[in-house]
Amino acid sequence: MTVKTNHGEVEGFLDGRLWKFLGIPYGKAERFGAPRAYDWKGVWKADHFGKKSVQKQKPGDTNEGEPGRDEMGEDCLNLNIHVPAGENGELPRRLPVAVYIHGGAFQDGSNRERQAERVIGNHSFLYVSINYRLGVLGYLYLGEALGENYRHTGNNGTLDQLLALEWIYENIEFFGGDRSRITLFGESAGAKAIGALMLRPELKKWCGAAMLASGGYQCIRDAHTASVVAKAFYQEARKRGVLRKKEEILTMDADLLMEIQGHLVDNPGNTCMFGPVADGIVLPFDWQERIRRGEYWSGNAIVGSCLHEMVFLRMLHPDLAKKAPEIASCLFGENGKAALETFGKYEEDVRSRGKELSCGEAADEWVEIFSDFMYRTYSRRLAELLTDTGSRVWYYSFEYGTASHVLDQSMAFDGAAGADAFFPGIPKERRERTAELIHESYARFLETGSPEWDGIAEWKPLCEKKSRMIWKETPEAADLDGETVLEGFPDSVYRLL
Repeated sequence: MTVKTNHGEVEGFLDGRLWKFLGIPYGKAERFGAPRAYDWKGVWKADHFGKKSVQKQKPGDTNEGEPGRDEMGEDCLNLNIHVPAGENGELPRRLPVAVYIHGGAFQDGSNRERQAERVIGNHSFLYVSINYRLGVLGYLYLGEALGENYRHTGNNGTLDQLLALEWIYENIEFFGGDRSRITLFGESAGAKAIGALMLRPELKKWCGAAMLASGGYQCIRDAHTASVVAKAFYQEARKRGVLRKKEEILTMDADLLMEIQGHLVDNPGNTCMFGPVADGIVLPFDWQERIRRGEYWSGNAIVGSCLHEMVFLRMLHPDLAKKAPEIASCLFGENGKAALETFGKYEEDVRSRGKELSCGEAADEWVEIFSDFMYRTYSRRLAELLTDTGSRVWYYSFEYGTASHVLDQSMAFDGAAGADAFFPGIPKERRERTAELIHESYARFLETGSPEWDGIAEWKPLCEKKSRMIWKETPEAADLDGETVLEGFPDSVYRLL
């Protein structure tokens, strides 16, 4: 199947019931440069995945037997399109479109991780997944180090996402999609990326619905914080004798960049080191005020998080009660003081009742603090802000099994229900049934703009009913006022002086 786009012809292949067009280049970019649209001559053979963004290679990170590093490159701005075939194998006409932005702490991941067959199931919508630059290459802010021409560099990944979304909007109808029915969805860093993109006015044109799991706008950091991270990168490079002049970063070997990045993030707060920057160019300096004034995206949305987002810290750190203050400082920077104050008040309350706090109880409280201040507070805050400015928002809390980070989307789309470690003591057939309920709700939203159906309890948007869906073995709706999340944290998770 050959499709003519505005940038050239692309040839896909039929795999089961899906037409697949893999590795389509939506843009090109020089190192630390803004991306630009790309036109090609002839027919682009879209029969294999494109390069991943350069990132730290994981053991066994291979595809079809190739070394994992060979699958990475700086020329990584590509996307995949999966299209349900018609009865006679033809392309459909005007189907809804679901666009996935992958997570991975803005350092890891790619557009090949989530299987289209699992996402689409027996529904009828196009599934598109995009790559964008990560880590140093996507989010290192060089405005202070290299001057005015590099003020955008803290948002190269954001600019990549914007270019990809523009490409999709302008070309998806050639593949049978309806550009008036595009939904963005993501988890963790992918959801945070969407929260930042919502500040861009063009997103209202390119996207009418969004689904954010375990992420909102909290990853946006001020330019000063981003500059401090850049200074730390340069210090790491100089310490290892691999960089003498600041400009050498423009031509340094990519693997060496990743090596230095690895040292930079070698701390318990590594997941917060990179992310979009309020640079006054791509994202406004006064972004918090703009959100509250309603100068933000609006539409249909699903927003939520998991009850024990950060429970994995207990597994990583058996002595979490002692390690927590250091983790809080690394995760939140200056905001770590608020986390320490919150724990101090809890500890004081326990002692005022004549009790002693055990290490296990302290660890449980820290998991709650980390979960709320990293994710849950912001999901609740975003759901209410969007509702206040006219959006229809279906809000949820995932409380099944370990209820760990992004487990709801992992159950719905990645087969996580088959992993015993996430659901201790729960028979596989029961958790798979719950996964089917969640998938059906999410897939209906991607297809129709609403997750409501008669297979689950009544789930209404917040503008109609102040309630939330609780995802557990038998999903149920509950009063929104019954949910407790910690407040007292600023809009940006990560802040440095």
